Amino acid sequence: MQQIIITNDKDKNLRKIISDLAEKADTIKVATAFFSDTEFINYWLDSSKKVDLLVSLRPPTNYYSLKNVYSKLGITIQFLGDNFHSKFFIFYDMGRPFACIIGSSNFTSGGLHKNIETNAILTDTKYLTEIDRQFSSLWELSYSLQPTDLDNFKTVFDNFKKRAEQTEKEQAELEKKILTKRTNRKKKSKVGKDAKQYFAFWRVVDEVKEMVNNISKQEYPNIPVYISIDHFWHWVKVVWAKENRHKPTAANRNNVIPKLFKEYCYWDKSNGNHTIEMAKASETLFAKLLSESNIDKLTKDGAKKIYANLHSGAMQTRRFGADEKFVSENSILKIRASLKYLLYSNDELDLRIHNLCFNTKFKLNHFKTSGTQELIGWVTPDKYPIRNDKADDALKLLGYKLE
Repeated sequence: MQQIIITNDKDKNLRKIISDLAEKADTIKVATAFFSDTEFINYWLDSSKKVDLLVSLRPPTNYYSLKNVYSKLGITIQFLGDNFHSKFFIFYDMGRPFACIIGSSNFTSGGLHKNIETNAILTDTKYLTEIDRQFSSLWELSYSLQPTDLDNFKTVFDNFKKRAEQTEKEQAELEKKILTKRTNRKKKSKVGKDAKQYFAFWRVVDEVKEMVNNISKQEYPNIPVYISIDHFWHWVKVVWAKENRHKPTAANRNNVIPKLFKEYCYWDKSNGNHTIEMAKASETLFAKLLSESNIDKLTKDGAKKIYANLHSGAMQTRRFGADEKFVSENSILKIRASLKYLLYSNDELDLRIHNLCFNTKFKLNHFKTSGTQELIGWVTPDKYPIRNDKADDALKLLGYKLE
């Protein structure tokens, strides 16, 4: 058994040891109470390595560091609460761990090279098997990091920097808000590909949102940006794609997509202002009938209107009268309960989408995956993007992949 103690002195710097071990690995799993240093992770992901990162979602874990790596391909981020304090790095090749660093260092610049730390490298098979099992156990108890979790955490982190004495109280409030009645990964049923892919879709849409946010707010003041983006997908499919222009590349998207969005705004305002009409439908139909205060009073007529006005339900309604079948083949009590679970449960969104489609407790006849992923955006367009086939097709046309 080889054991080397690393204390961050000149000869035994943890950053150098991690760098050397990672070069030999195809997968790195990190459990760290606090995370702020992104240099390693960005380099590993750019080198096509897979990274599993388990953090405590509390300061001094850095919101901006999580945001920096969150949308990268190849990384999965989970979190635990304020009782999580483990720190170890496991290095794998071809599915087998070959080394582990365990000790006092967090994944921060201080922990990696500035602070006086005590860490050990373990290479003995017995210890590696045990530490791999420990990581899996913690992973099973943890929660998937959603964009809304990050949004909520940003306020906590910014306030922590301004007034550290309030951090403990705010942390407790954060955990109550995002974890109450939330199913952890151990109890979470296996989620289907379509439902899981909503997170990939969400990350990509948020990348586009950052590019066009200021333009949208200027052209469509008081309209949620996700609404204007949804009709932008329509323009990409029916107008831009037919002009056979070159797809944006990863290198030039930041320049091309804002220009395309400006073209779309001009086109939309010259062709009926559909973005404004969508915003009105969102506010006066979906958000009104399905608000937390009104959803328990939803009528069959209201449910029919909801179904018929979804992009995914409109065609089925016109051709097959699917809106009538929706309310006749599902009781209004179940429609209310299922849609309330989808829209307002604290379960992770991919699980909610999956349960609406496959769990008999929530599944509604004639209500498919596309309907669930549209509805959450229609009801709360300030929080969630609208997803359907049109959106997926537009993103592909713009050169994005959702895998």
